Formats: sequence, structure tokens, C-alpha cells
Amino acid sequence: MSGARVWPLLTIFGGLATLAVFVGFNLLPAVSVAYAPGALSEAVSAFQRAETMADINAVFGDPPSAAIIAAQDAVNTLDLYAFIPAYSLFLAAGAAMLAGGLRRPVAWLAIAPALIGAGADVAETLQQVRLTADWSNPAAQLPIAPMHWLKYAGLGCNGLGVAALALLGARKRWALGFSALAPLPCVLLVWAGIVDDTRVFSATFALYWIALLVTAVVGALRKPA
Repeated sequence: MSGARVWPLLTIFGGLATLAVFVGFNLLPAVSVAYAPGALSEAVSAFQRAETMADINAVFGDPPSAAIIAAQDAVNTLDLYAFIPAYSLFLAAGAAMLAGGLRRPVAWLAIAPALIGAGADVAETLQQVRLTADWSNPAAQLPIAPMHWLKYAGLGCNGLGVAALALLGARKRWALGFSALAPLPCVLLVWAGIVDDTRVFSATFALYWIALLVTAVVGALRKPA
């Protein structure tokens, strides 16, 4: 199978796996016990942005709720072992697809920041797991927020790399390029406190990742030149 087919297919596989795991977060039994429908994402985001014990108490209660601890642990376990690997494959394969392979240095304009973001995500998640595992000294794992923002900065810079590949390459992908430009500015607006709603950048990441998945499907269906 040629590289022109392999990279789109790997991107599709990674994208569908990412989507499946994302949906799966809300279907975890522990989550359904602790949270009402639609309430999980806000709680997860608050935990990831925690800096003080007041932030932790706002997420878990004081004393902490056993049901919420179990739900957050279930989410973080799935995140660590499924979601992070899935989106890492998705973004790396997508960049290779656009660049024409991993041997093209321009591919790493998008792959390198994606790996930095995924590495920060792993560090963030491990902090969270250690915190909920030892309530005798949860403050030892704080703050979690720096890894959270590094994660999204890395993923946002991945978007810039993909935008460059999509807009400046021989084959233009206008929709993908412009959607990939949006996440990083929105992350910076929320980080700076100008916008106080993480759903702003979550929505832009969703649009960008959907556009990348659609581009991969089109690439896989296109007849070889």
C-alpha cells in the first residue's frame, strides 16, 4: 500500500478512535453515578485548571465525594491509556498525510508541537491520578494548571503547523487551514482571562479535528495520481 493511502487511513483510524473515546467518557458507569448528563466536561476542565486546594474542593467537595473521585479516576484512566494515544496518532498521521510523509521536515512543524501537547497531557493526568490516590497531601500535586495550558498550547501550535501545510502546500485545503488556525488564539484568550469559558477553545479544536478527519477521508477516497 502506498504512502498516499497509508497516511489518510491512519489518520481516519486515529480520528475515529479519538471520537469513540471522547464519547466513551460520558458512558463510563462511574461518570453516570457522579454527574448529570452534560456536566462532566465542566468538572474535568475545572480539575485540570486547579491551582489551589480551594479549586480542588470546588471539584470534589470538602470532604471529597467518593463518587466524584471514582468518576474522575475513571476518566483519567481512559484519557491516559486511550484518548491521548488516539489523538496523538490522529494528529501525527494527519501531518504526515499533508506533508507527504514523515521524512519531509515540514511534517514536524505540526507533529512536534502535538507530541509536546500530548506529553503535557500525560504529565497533567498523572498529577491528577496521584492527587486522588493520596488525600493525605493533595496539595503536593498542585498546581495542575501549568501542564493543562502547556497541553493546549502544544495542540494549538500543532494547528498552526497543519494550517501552514494546508494553506501553503501545492494542494490547498482551505477549510482545514482556516479551522486549524483558530484554536491557539482562543486558548490564549482564555488563558489571559479575556474570555472566561473554556468551551470557546474546545469548540475550535472540535471543528479543526473534524476538518482534519474529513480531509483524510477525502484523501483515502481520491484515486492515485
